[in-house]
Amino acid sequence: MLAINHFMKNNPFVSRTFTAVWSKHFNASKQGLIFKSIANVGFVKNSVFPLYYNVGKNITNGMSYSVDVEEKDFKGKAFLIHDVPTYFDLKTQRPSSLKCFKIPQYKGFLAELNAFESYDAFAKSQFKSNTRYKFRRNQERLEACFDITYSIYNESIDTETYSVIMNGFKALLTKRFNTLQKDNDILETWEYYYDLIFHMLQEKRALLITISNKDKPIGVSLSFLSDTTMFYAITSFDTDYYRFNLGHTTIIKLFHWCFENGYTIYDFSKGEYEYKNRWTNNAYTYENHVLYDSTSIIASAIAKFIKTKYAFKQYLRDKNVNEKYVKLKFVLKGKKTETVARRKYVIEKLEAHADVNAMQLIDIENKTYAFLKPIIFDELYKNPEAISGLCVYEIKDSSKDSYYVVGEKSSYMVLFD
Repeated sequence: MLAINHFMKNNPFVSRTFTAVWSKHFNASKQGLIFKSIANVGFVKNSVFPLYYNVGKNITNGMSYSVDVEEKDFKGKAFLIHDVPTYFDLKTQRPSSLKCFKIPQYKGFLAELNAFESYDAFAKSQFKSNTRYKFRRNQERLEACFDITYSIYNESIDTETYSVIMNGFKALLTKRFNTLQKDNDILETWEYYYDLIFHMLQEKRALLITISNKDKPIGVSLSFLSDTTMFYAITSFDTDYYRFNLGHTTIIKLFHWCFENGYTIYDFSKGEYEYKNRWTNNAYTYENHVLYDSTSIIASAIAKFIKTKYAFKQYLRDKNVNEKYVKLKFVLKGKKTETVARRKYVIEKLEAHADVNAMQLIDIENKTYAFLKPIIFDELYKNPEAISGLCVYEIKDSSKDSYYVVGEKSSYMVLFD
């Protein structure tokens, strides 16, 4: 791992727009409270105790702040600042009576790019040649099979285009989490994200990338931007296209954008996943910082309680209790998965084209036949050809559920048990 201590300039999560939109949705549009002793961050007061938590709470991708040693308005108070990355170079020299607990929470991952001249140089240092070949092959096959377009939005966007992208984004997230049978906080607060992303795009503090098939989004990814850091935030892809690894293609596109626009850090944010380990060259920790007036008995007691609370929450995460919790929430909220469990099937290759007179031509975009899409897409990945040239038939007089797929290069049966 590389040593890194990065000064965060123009952090998007403490910007006026971010804090205003968050306050609109979660704090009755009240402005955050400002304390001169803890600068560059707004706070919301707990309804009972002299505890103040940061505007944005725990739905930012990295908080930053500074401490003014000359100011004393922290007296008698405790402050909770969520999700402070350990690689941020914070100016936190404190008065002797302003103490701080730093509680480790999530693990984070990032790629430092400033040592490389281009994406290709980074990729050569990060991946073996056969892996780079697989990335190229995935993209080439995707484009050979479907009518694919890539779009990056990093500035003012018209409301109609934005609505299409975000509705597609929500549909992809809903499908994904219904499949996983997990509750999802992003979908629960979708109006907030819809509002936030639109306004952040106007100020070039956010970036959306889409992969579309015939203008229908099949992959959408949101990132937030400081001056030199891209924060990879929310992403979702159509699971029917899983063999084409849309996630890697998206990351490659974003890395190219970073190099073209002078971004030196690509921050993959919270959570440990296999793909992050592959794409990053550095790891860090998100910490919750609890600053408190150590001369106040009440503030000190609150700070110690908060420290214990979040240390225990991290202990539960380490035991994967949180995974069970989000699945339980899904069930308790009475949600039902819209996906159908995969049935067992076999592919029977045909040497010649079959007689289609006794078959019925079907459209796999029809929900009735949606279960065929991942099967057919899987075969397309193995034997690439344009899906526009494929015809799919249902065999009516078969003893089994059977379907015939024929194209310029393909001719096979899908036979279900």
